[in-house]
Amino acid sequence: MNKGKNKNKISGENFSQISSSTLFNLTELGKKKVEVSFSLEETSNDGGLLLLNEVDHQIGLIDRISGCINDVRHQGYVKHRIDSMLRQRIMQIAAGYEDANDCNALKDDGILKLCAHREQPLASQPTMCRLENLPGKRELYRMAKAFIDHFIDSYESPPGIIILDCDDTNSYTYGQQELALFNTYYGDSCYMPLHIYEGLSGKLINTLLKPGRRSKSLNVFGILQRIIAYLREYWPDTMIIVRGDSHFCSKELMDWAHDLPRVEVII
Repeated sequence: MNKGKNKNKISGENFSQISSSTLFNLTELGKKKVEVSFSLEETSNDGGLLLLNEVDHQIGLIDRISGCINDVRHQGYVKHRIDSMLRQRIMQIAAGYEDANDCNALKDDGILKLCAHREQPLASQPTMCRLENLPGKRELYRMAKAFIDHFIDSYESPPGIIILDCDDTNSYTYGQQELALFNTYYGDSCYMPLHIYEGLSGKLINTLLKPGRRSKSLNVFGILQRIIAYLREYWPDTMIIVRGDSHFCSKELMDWAHDLPRVEVII
């Protein structure tokens, strides 16, 4: 069996000869000779990820997130670190490879390896799915705080005013994805992630992946209550304005905000 397999292998010396040799010639263009040769093993067309990788090196957001996940795996069997898998998954999504199945085809991609800080093959689809199901409620809560901490750190000094812009949007799904529901407004199965941006600067404050139904006003109030209280610890004098569509309004939110100094609501 080994002898049979070796017949199909190309040694480094043979590969070098193939790479440098001309495979065949084409019709000349004027007085110029046209040759076809093989010079590269594998290439990647996602060079833009290198710029995104440099941005993350400066802001350290992925490191913040990975530090929130408790790795309960037996370390003796671990081949892929949490931070490396997170970088791989985030960069793949940023490049348009949203499905975990894409991990199998991209596990040897050179640029993704660079972004994941890894020289060996990257994580496969089953490994990535286990990662996505690893965080529990506590880890998700810490990750949400990590996003807010990153937002706070983006300011050199406390701002005079910020606007919490709340909105949910549709993210279409297919197949039997968990928590994907049919939404009559969009006419298809989807998720409805809740996004909270700062209205003046456009900076992301937080985002939550949710089932495919509209956010309930009482649930949004619970989220905003925690965010405002957390921001107030760092910015006691900042005016905080909550802005959102009518379905974000609730009696609990209005009553709670009415008695708070420097907190207003625009619906």
